Amino acid sequence: MLPAKQPLEKTPATSSLQERIRQSLEDELRSGAMRPGDAIDEPALCERFGASRTPVREALLLLVAKGLVEIVPRSGIYVRRLDARELVAMMEGLAELEGVLARLAATRIHAQLRERLQAALAHTAACAQTQDAEGYVQANMQLHELIYEASGNDFIVEQTRLLRLRITPYRGRMFEKPGRLARSQQEHATVVAAICAGQAEVAAEAMRQHICAGGSAFTDMVLGAPAQAGYERPRKSR
Repeated sequence: MLPAKQPLEKTPATSSLQERIRQSLEDELRSGAMRPGDAIDEPALCERFGASRTPVREALLLLVAKGLVEIVPRSGIYVRRLDARELVAMMEGLAELEGVLARLAATRIHAQLRERLQAALAHTAACAQTQDAEGYVQANMQLHELIYEASGNDFIVEQTRLLRLRITPYRGRMFEKPGRLARSQQEHATVVAAICAGQAEVAAEAMRQHICAGGSAFTDMVLGAPAQAGYERPRKSR
């Protein structure tokens, strides 16, 4: 769903406005403000961003190219739904990409980043101990971002972030599963210890296991994901 109109600094550069619109919509997908199957109202976006149809349509086409949005002929524009097979494939791909980044981080991390990574681990631990699922989601992302930074491979990081963005709407409640926060924190500790010790292959395997979550949390996520049911009754944008 689209939130209420927000002010946006106007600029004569259409490409800059297009980028701002794209980034804003991606942020809403990431936060859950827009969900799979939601209808996207182009005129409402134009009004909200104070933009003509051109930059709005160009921003939406960029999201289409990323697989985040779908244009359905004679129906409308929607946040794209993923079926179970697509989710499984993406989670498998994400596990491998994150594993590669963890391995690279173990060989390239420097002292300052090592300290920041350990501080991020302490943050996730605090959230897990207090059962703060919402805080844990944010702390978890910060920890992974530090591993991305330590990897030094911007290309793989970009692909990983896109996969995470596409999967995020289906993983939103995963940390609410009983015991999942504690297990996730244990997995984080194993990954971080291996990276800090320079144990590249150990870090890679630990990260793969962390993303797959031993299979159980992932299976629950897939079974609980919205089905691919078409767009007969799309959700209204706001």
